[in-house]
Amino acid sequence: MNISNTILHEIANENIFLSDVLSAWSDVTHNLETQTSSKTILWNNKDITSNNKTFFYKDWFERSIKYVDQLYDYRIKDFYYFDNICYIYGIPSNYFLKYYTLIKSIPIHIKSEINTNNTSCTQTTFVENILGRKNKTNKIFYTLQIKNPTENSKIQNKWQVLFGENELNWKHIFTMPYKATIESTLRNFQYKYIHRIIATNKYLFKCKLSKSNLCDFCSENIETIEHLFWECKHIQPIWNQLISFLEQHQLNVKLSFLNIEKEIALSNDTLQIFEQKMNRIKLS
Repeated sequence: MNISNTILHEIANENIFLSDVLSAWSDVTHNLETQTSSKTILWNNKDITSNNKTFFYKDWFERSIKYVDQLYDYRIKDFYYFDNICYIYGIPSNYFLKYYTLIKSIPIHIKSEINTNNTSCTQTTFVENILGRKNKTNKIFYTLQIKNPTENSKIQNKWQVLFGENELNWKHIFTMPYKATIESTLRNFQYKYIHRIIATNKYLFKCKLSKSNLCDFCSENIETIEHLFWECKHIQPIWNQLISFLEQHQLNVKLSFLNIEKEIALSNDTLQIFEQKMNRIKLS
């Protein structure tokens, strides 16, 4: 299943959840195809289009026609004549134009791959075997996903730019909330914080949802995530209280913006700051 993001949204009818499911499935099947198979999916394949639209013939799919090489005659090294397709798969004779539109839309490089490698497909059986299992299916797909190394996300790069040469341990950052607390509210907040999806006034002002981009507490500086949770003069006393508390318990922790970003899940101070902000918004 080779699906572009645009097509994913069309298939999902702008249902974000369904689109995410299809996207994950596309990633898994694409990885399996490149590793274990020379077969190419016919339907909803972004490489096989006519007038910028992919193909899907439901009645053909129901006849188990799924792959390009099912339409290919290895004896003559070309696609089957339409009469042969009708005989093999029981396709109605009035599908003549549909068939030739489909095969004419298949790129040359796909046809070349079929010619150079006509071995049996192992990917199909592998995926179908996984789907046929009653348990651990999610675990299998999750394992397949994490085995494939990925580049840092835009959010990770954004944080890295802020800290310059200070290398961030992302495995530690992502796992810290689950080690430090069992509170779902804190975990949820940490996720939003790491992914920078907390709606500060800087963002809300751009969306015309706030009258100003200035900080709700000091009204002097632009309210960014960094300012709201560390730089603001009204926020610093909260961190100073935390420092005093740690010192009273003989815990020598030098708090800085960098340390807070790395260890933010150690306390709920940041959540309290955000709750104070939200309370101010409600009161106004």
